[in-house]
Amino acid sequence: MYLSFYDLRRKPFEITVDPDFLWLGEKHKEALATLEYGIREDKGFLLLTGDVGTGKTVLINRLVRNIHLQSIISTVPDPGLDLIDFYNFLAASFRFGRTIKSKGEFLALLKKFLIKAEAIKRKVLLLIDESQRLNHNLLEEIRLLSNIEMENRKLINIFFVGQSEFNQILLEPRNRAVRQRIAVRYQIEPLSVEETVQYVLHRLQVAGAEHAIFTAEALREIYVFTKGNPRLTNIICDHALLTGYSMERETIDSGVIRECAEELQLPGERTLLPVEGKTRGAVALPDEKPPGKHSSLSPFIVTVLIIAAILTAGYFMFTGEKISTMPWSPDQLAPQGPPVPAPPKPEAAMTGKPAVAENKTSEGQLAPDTGTDGSIEIKEINPVAQKSAPGAAESLFNLSNINKVVIRFNHNSNELPTNAYMPLDRFAASLLNNPDISVIVNGYTDDTGVLSYNVSVSEFRANIVKSYLVGKGVDPSRIAANGLGPKDPIGSNATAEGRSLNRRVEIIFTKKSPG
Repeated sequence: MYLSFYDLRRKPFEITVDPDFLWLGEKHKEALATLEYGIREDKGFLLLTGDVGTGKTVLINRLVRNIHLQSIISTVPDPGLDLIDFYNFLAASFRFGRTIKSKGEFLALLKKFLIKAEAIKRKVLLLIDESQRLNHNLLEEIRLLSNIEMENRKLINIFFVGQSEFNQILLEPRNRAVRQRIAVRYQIEPLSVEETVQYVLHRLQVAGAEHAIFTAEALREIYVFTKGNPRLTNIICDHALLTGYSMERETIDSGVIRECAEELQLPGERTLLPVEGKTRGAVALPDEKPPGKHSSLSPFIVTVLIIAAILTAGYFMFTGEKISTMPWSPDQLAPQGPPVPAPPKPEAAMTGKPAVAENKTSEGQLAPDTGTDGSIEIKEINPVAQKSAPGAAESLFNLSNINKVVIRFNHNSNELPTNAYMPLDRFAASLLNNPDISVIVNGYTDDTGVLSYNVSVSEFRANIVKSYLVGKGVDPSRIAANGLGPKDPIGSNATAEGRSLNRRVEIIFTKKSPG
């Protein structure tokens, strides 16, 4: 109805998934790279969670399209099935060509199918949508499917996609076996105000808009109503265009958005908009400062919030705990395989060269052994050593004598090398002691495989290092992480040794210019 009125070629805010309107913010790109890496590297169990309407389906469709040629994918849209129906759904999806009558029959056919898929170099992905609807028994049966594997790799990747409450289901003690097997997880959050503005403008541009349809104030009101939820953003924007058309308004202002917001709320639903005469909290658009004349908080509430902030800061200061900036919770992941033994003494570590060559200083502390270019090589030598214990960062590095740090990553691994933790602890402590120094973290790979995938992996590894340093208290604004893929090789990609040299993350220190 309103297309010709606004000179649009297509409806820009349909709630159905249309790849032409795909817009990926930074958090979406990070989620996509993380999950794609987990599938390509056969990590086994993956998890994507988020509130209703945050864009999980859009991400999954993009992910499936990215890996479709190399994968056999079965998507279960609703896991509210009994066991035999679940087996028959998978049998039909994988084209077994028969009706399943027993669990034993299904497992025998599935094992044969997975071995054939491995022989032709096809990955198998089982995608469980709406995972929050899984009951415990079916969840346990799905876990057991992963036991069909080869000696050195998983034959099936199981991908859970669900609403945020699925995280609570996994935290139940009876589901700990599933929780401990999830190697890659991502919680997708709503859009920020800047991302909401970019999202709306992108969809309008794709639809053919040649002039501004929403005012800046209207975009503020859209975010106030939706809180960054893409689906709600589509709904209110579409409603606003229809309302503007009926009112013959070529430009949608904040009043139209507020009117639409009131109409979209259900009877009895708590209003999201202020009553007449009350002040309204402002939302700042990109490159715009929020007005500061009014405050919607009473002095009492402000005082309470300040006290709560002080108590929270004191807790983390005295307990030494850090708030994780990772998109998932590593502390909820348990290692798979045999228990990790206690770390051996340095002189009795493992045979071979030490991970970080070190010299004693005159004060008896450990100091790094730097090469001619000032770099420090950190290599994985002892894969079963424990991570650094509390107090590992007792001594500081003299960053003025170090140009860069090079961390080697093992083939097909996105894990920090075990013996990188202690040096990184000391680097973080040194950075905290030198606030004028910033860090550039560059990730690199060898040149085998697809370029876009290599760039994603290198960016992921660089962000792992960044996240670790941030978790140690370093201000994230001081750290820039880049994924450069196979760029700037330092070894020959024609040899295994050269490829090993190229799979690295380089940490470069830069000092701020005076003034």
